[in-house]
Amino acid sequence: MSINQAFIGELDYEVISTRKILERIPAGKFDWKPHEKSMSMGVQANHLADLFSWYKVTLEQDELDFAKGYEQPKAITGEELAAILDKNFAEANESLQKADPSVFTKDWTLRSGEHILFTMPKAAVLRTFVVNHIIHHRAQLAVYLRLNDIPVPSMYGPSADEK
Repeated sequence: MSINQAFIGELDYEVISTRKILERIPAGKFDWKPHEKSMSMGVQANHLADLFSWYKVTLEQDELDFAKGYEQPKAITGEELAAILDKNFAEANESLQKADPSVFTKDWTLRSGEHILFTMPKAAVLRTFVVNHIIHHRAQLAVYLRLNDIPVPSMYGPSADEK
C-alpha cells in the first residue's frame, strides 16, 4: 500500500464521523458556546469543515503564511457546512490521489510573516496538524452536542446515544 492510499483510507473514515457531527448542529445553536473563552459552535463547525482543505494546502504548497491572509468559511446552516465539507473532501482526495510519494517527505512551513510556527515533513503535517486537528475539534463539538442534549453520534464505536 502506498502512503497516498494509507492517507486516503484515513480521510475516507474521518469524513464519515465528521459529517455525522456537523449534521447534528441545529441552526439555532451556531452562536452557542460552553464558556466565554470557548469558540462558538458555529466557529468550531466551520473550522472543522475547513480543516479538510488543509490536505490540499499541505500537499500542493510548501507553506502557509497567515500574514498573507486566511479566511475560514462562515456557514450558518448545516447545508452550507455539508457543502464546505464535501468540496474540501473532494479536493483532499484528489490531492492525495495525484501526489507523488516523494512529496510526503518534503518540508512544509506554517508561518505568520517572519514568525515560523513550525516546519516539518508534509507526512507529519498531515498526521498531526491535519488529521489529529480534525479529531480534536470533532471531539470538542461532540461535547458541545452533549451539553445541549443533542445525541452524540458514534465515531470509533458506539456513543452513549447510539448503542
